[in-house]
Amino acid sequence: MSIIEHIARWAAGLGRAHGAAAVENARRVIEDSVACMVAGAGDEAAAAVRAGIAGWGGGGSTVAGQQASVAAPWAALANGTAAHALDFDDTFLPATNHASAAMVTSLFALGEETGASGADVIDAYLVGLETTYILARGVMRSHYDIGWHTTSTLGCIGAAAACARLLRLDEARFANALSLAVSMACGMKVQFGTMAKPLHAGLAAQHAIQAARLAEAGVQGRKEALEGPMGFLALCGGPAAVGWDAVVAGIGQPPLVIETRGIMVKRFPCCASTHRSLDCLLELREEEGFSVDDVQAVDTFIGYGNARNLMYSDPRTELQARFSMQYCVAVALTYGTVRLEDFTPQAVQRPAIRERLAMTTVTPYDPTEEQKNPDAMRPHRVEVRLKDGRTFARERDLPKGTLKYPLSEQDREAKFRDCCTGFLPEAGLEELHSRLLALPSAPDLQAITAHLKFQAGSDRGSRFVDRKAGATPARTRSPSAA
Repeated sequence: MSIIEHIARWAAGLGRAHGAAAVENARRVIEDSVACMVAGAGDEAAAAVRAGIAGWGGGGSTVAGQQASVAAPWAALANGTAAHALDFDDTFLPATNHASAAMVTSLFALGEETGASGADVIDAYLVGLETTYILARGVMRSHYDIGWHTTSTLGCIGAAAACARLLRLDEARFANALSLAVSMACGMKVQFGTMAKPLHAGLAAQHAIQAARLAEAGVQGRKEALEGPMGFLALCGGPAAVGWDAVVAGIGQPPLVIETRGIMVKRFPCCASTHRSLDCLLELREEEGFSVDDVQAVDTFIGYGNARNLMYSDPRTELQARFSMQYCVAVALTYGTVRLEDFTPQAVQRPAIRERLAMTTVTPYDPTEEQKNPDAMRPHRVEVRLKDGRTFARERDLPKGTLKYPLSEQDREAKFRDCCTGFLPEAGLEELHSRLLALPSAPDLQAITAHLKFQAGSDRGSRFVDRKAGATPARTRSPSAA
């Protein structure tokens, strides 16, 4: 049997009852994804995608930021882009990808179309995430380190598994959905710092639905698409890919990965490659009491793939700034955190920040050392040198927001409000939050998606600045809004 057939046999035959921890963990990341979708709907990239799909016909699936509904694949494209637009959405560390941005948006779009319940969506999410983990164990870290954007490669195939589960496809059709998704899985990290990066999440969500629906209709693909000659592993795995021979025996063995590894819910709206360093830096700043004016230099030591992600040492746009350790460190040192309003064209040009970019260095680890155990994460290290000669250092194995260092309920609610305030009316925000808390018992998604039909604008982050200043965020009419 091929790896696709092994996954399909497990996923199509899995029972639909899951442990309380798995269900609650999935519910939390779905809640977080919806919040990020609301916050990101007003981004220029999200608005441009809504404009792009405006003439593609109607349907029954909601698009965040407009009144008109569209067909499920187009809703997934728009919402996946919105969910990932601010890089505030969660990260699945074993795959180094934004699994939920693609998976939640595809499941919501398809779930609206099929009348799925909240429990159906959670069940499908768990299957999709587990499939993503299986794939990651075979191709990581080599696949990622050579330049593939795993949100749009592994994310597409994992989301297709989630959609196939939601459609209750039998084993044969499930396998075909995975095989077709392999042909749709693409995206390179060269696009980081541009609108194409969040679009990758939207494309993964769109293609996931299409792969599952086409398989449901009888379209077939080769079952050896992952490991066969000229298949995914051979072409995209990289020189140090593990392969799936050692992975097969673990398929279907409890507990699920969401219970053992979990999902990282982000504290900061920037690339996850900065987060462990920011955690260390802010802890040292608070404990030792130094200010930005006391700092001579900040030296960061991070993973090879992480360093390659952070490709903008001198960012010129808010998109580039999200992938700049130098920018994020300067902001954190100056203001004590990194916020949504720190990513606007004007914020990137602040003299107080620009003059501090050069104080930060980034040193990557040897990639061959990391690839000896691709499932492990070597701690990131920060060394802060003060002008008075003192030096402080700290390491962090995992970021805050993970299972090991979880966000509190208050932190999660604060993030939800930060994403939604100013874009949803207060009563609507409260009801949406309540509906998401009760997602496992929701009979369908309509009471949730109804709150996503707000009028989003199109800007480059100014809505967050306006909101902070007490002004109502601009509501420039989206070209595709009804």
